[in-house]
Amino acid sequence: MANTFLLISHLPIPARHHHVSPRMSLKQPPNPSSSLLTSITNLLWGSSLPPSLLISTVRTSWHSTWQLMMSQLAPSDSSGRYSRPTSKFRITNNTNNNNDFNLLLLHLYVGLACPWAHRTLIVRALKGLEEAVPVSIASPGLDGSWEFNPVPVPDRDIHILIPTVDNANGCRNLKQVYRLRKEGYNGRSTVPMLWDVQNKQVLCNESYDIIQFFNSGLNGLAANPGLDLSPTALKGNMEEWNRIIYPNVNNGVYRCGFAQSQEAYDTAVNQVFSTLDMIEDHLGRSRYLCGGTLTLSDICLFTTLIRFDLVYNVLFKCTKRKLLEYPNLHAYMRDIYQIPKVAETCNFTAIMDGYYKILFPLNPGSIQPVMPSGCEHEILSRPHHRESLSLAESKSIKDHGTNPNISNPSKAATRQNYKALSIQQYNSLRVAARRGNQHPVAQPLDSTVRGSNSGTKICFITISSTERKAITSKKIADRPPLHLTTDAALDPVP
Repeated sequence: MANTFLLISHLPIPARHHHVSPRMSLKQPPNPSSSLLTSITNLLWGSSLPPSLLISTVRTSWHSTWQLMMSQLAPSDSSGRYSRPTSKFRITNNTNNNNDFNLLLLHLYVGLACPWAHRTLIVRALKGLEEAVPVSIASPGLDGSWEFNPVPVPDRDIHILIPTVDNANGCRNLKQVYRLRKEGYNGRSTVPMLWDVQNKQVLCNESYDIIQFFNSGLNGLAANPGLDLSPTALKGNMEEWNRIIYPNVNNGVYRCGFAQSQEAYDTAVNQVFSTLDMIEDHLGRSRYLCGGTLTLSDICLFTTLIRFDLVYNVLFKCTKRKLLEYPNLHAYMRDIYQIPKVAETCNFTAIMDGYYKILFPLNPGSIQPVMPSGCEHEILSRPHHRESLSLAESKSIKDHGTNPNISNPSKAATRQNYKALSIQQYNSLRVAARRGNQHPVAQPLDSTVRGSNSGTKICFITISSTERKAITSKKIADRPPLHLTTDAALDPVP
């Protein structure tokens, strides 16, 4: 019997021949093992279904499935515009300054991918509340929940925050934590969430309430109580900036990515970039949004900017420009990133995983792109040269009482026509400008171009349409040399 089995096992298996429609070329047609699968395969890959009908059928089925998934992921109105659900647990103005909070045992739940949770981590770190308010870091699950899946500490970036277990309640996921409330809970389980350990209550799950509370409500426990990220003199300016930034940038990128109609997307993406244009212009005169002082408004803007080229530019279709193309905004982002303790809250691997691998309706294949060079730690750590703006802007705020440069995004000035130029292009432009008795003002970039042109010094320069025509018509052979000093600043040719 054994010999018979060996003989049979070595006999060649007859090849199966599948009929493939000449209109659909498949190198490896399916080989189903059941009659049901055979029937389905013959229907889909056989000659009975024309390719055009197959494509339209799959397209219709996928679109219906996509709409169903998006309705769960990102609720929208009748026009397809994303409508963010409101937070259920809030800290009211009456309780925000309650000194009893200093007696509570608090615990913060966050996710590293979430920009709203990122705000709370930054303010917690800057105020020195790490010991007073311990943290548990969840990871996004495939079903959209937040799960506690600790990862090993890497050899490098050892100070970067990483996912942890639930250090307060020992739960497997955040939904279980919410359900520990005395009253129970069956709603959305979101981060950030501030937990009252003693009373088993959700104290707050609204990010801005939490950062306001961290800034002023726990000074008795803070290691850095003197830091005020919401000064009384700047509250009016901060409120005005918040009314601009939240709908048009913070939530604006989500309105682009979660739009369920072309009209909704077009409206959202135009608002995002018109607002970034306005902020870019403002930051050319001001170190931070409200002058020379870092505020909560800056923290709120930063957590979106740090994810812009990393995620929103690609996955959320905010493709009009990269943040790297905004010299003031990118330098502003680097300025905040380099504040002690801020970089430790930026886990770029966790951010990319949390979007590209989890948001299935937006990225069904879960294929993760390579990290943009402008988001690397080495690039973000380069000098920003924005310190000089602090003194002048502080004087402006002192003289005016409020920031005179705040404007409404609907009336935002057109963005200055900055263009990245090589040394040769700059010289050509300079010659063209001199012929027209114009003198272009160049602002040097404090870094070098990466990639195929690595090591080439570039600058950002304001050019007009006339000058652009001149530069394109100028012969390369006629371009004079440009002298660069050792610190990469432009040294204009006489």
